[in-house]
Amino acid sequence: MKAQIVNDLVGIVGDEFVSTQPAVLLAYSHSASVGYEGAMPDVVVRPANAEEVAEILRLANRHKIPVTPRSGGTSLQGEVIPRHGGIVIDLLRLKEMTLYEELRSVRVGAGVTFGQLDKFLLGHDLWVPVYPESSLACTVAGNVVVNGAGPGSTKYGSIAEMVLGLEVVLPTGEIIQTGSEANPNAPGPYLRYSFGPDITGLFIGSLGMFGVVTAVSLKTFKRMKYFDYNTYGFDEYEQAERFIIETKHNEINVIFASIYEGQILEFFMDMLGEEYGIPETDWSPYTVSAILGHVREDILQSDARLAREICERLGGSVLNVPELPRGEWDRRLWTFARASYAHGWHWRTLYHHHTPSSWHRVIEKIWEGLDEFGILGHTAGFATGHSSFNFYPHLYFDPADPEEKEKVKKMHSWLAREVFERGAVPFKIAPFWFKDVPEMDEYLRFVKRLKEELDPNNILNPHILRGEE
Repeated sequence: MKAQIVNDLVGIVGDEFVSTQPAVLLAYSHSASVGYEGAMPDVVVRPANAEEVAEILRLANRHKIPVTPRSGGTSLQGEVIPRHGGIVIDLLRLKEMTLYEELRSVRVGAGVTFGQLDKFLLGHDLWVPVYPESSLACTVAGNVVVNGAGPGSTKYGSIAEMVLGLEVVLPTGEIIQTGSEANPNAPGPYLRYSFGPDITGLFIGSLGMFGVVTAVSLKTFKRMKYFDYNTYGFDEYEQAERFIIETKHNEINVIFASIYEGQILEFFMDMLGEEYGIPETDWSPYTVSAILGHVREDILQSDARLAREICERLGGSVLNVPELPRGEWDRRLWTFARASYAHGWHWRTLYHHHTPSSWHRVIEKIWEGLDEFGILGHTAGFATGHSSFNFYPHLYFDPADPEEKEKVKKMHSWLAREVFERGAVPFKIAPFWFKDVPEMDEYLRFVKRLKEELDPNNILNPHILRGEE
């Protein structure tokens, strides 16, 4: 990169917040996406506000330099790995937080993590109940641009359902505000669907290719204080699926629920069960781990009784292993997030949504692929929102084995096609959902038209729609 461009960046943000040092560039060449190759940017710049982001993008447009926005770097599918010769915009300096208590909403800068937000809201007896596993490092804005989910999503859905508005810097440098705050006279964020089309939704799940999100406005809720942790065992997958569906039909306040195969729980417990205090258990062929929560103890107790009744009516049994769901909730799935790294392998995952009643069809297809391609992996997922189920199978490989690495890539692509044919949908833009799914060609062409209009020089995350990995 020309020295003059670096000097221009220094002029925008100050010398302290621009770096071309190899050690710094190396740190930004990777993310938590262990299954993807890294790439060194030419420069890292750390703006303080949306106006400085806008100036950086205008500069990048003049010189047609690729730009990768980044905050916590916890993404798992290569989303924030930069382009060679490009600029990384680190957004972690954008730390403002404003609470609108009467509006039951909060506005946070793009550098605010879920942990920081939760600590801030704790003093007001409030929270944002969708809280991802990587919460101490994951930023709210980063989670929005991948439309993430996590503990809390069984009741409240993906993070998109929490969003009331966004401040976004477009690739050409304009700053826009969506939602009710688009009216500068508004008292704050109180309505997402305002001024016509849902412009907010354009940027959610877009991986930052349509604009740089610099602030997010979210709904807040009164913090729950009463929880019920339990596990429910079933001999047949239909029983476990039906249990998830019936708890929703009966408005039981399940805030997080996962279905596990017995062999998968054994896989996790062999590595980490003793460390996390989960007792040795004869796991059922299918186990539902569920956390119920409420602001009122009497309603929680009623919900817990009804959940047990539904389980037994379906032919299941209450396993009474609260340590598993408690670990999922209190540690935000750190138990299983760590399990993904504990063995030293690398892995790829394929996030997607299906329905609870299709859980077994996806699981069967995942196991078929693992057998066919001859690789190691696991199945996992949790209920999300009104009627969906989030899947995140992990496909493991030895990074020192090129043949094994290539097999995982092939299965990754194969599985995307297979689950798509069974009705699955991704919750963000991702290259592997377009490469081998011709039914999405018209949709992709429309998205590309939007990209060309908003980003005529294709500087923001230019690889997303090229199918590069």
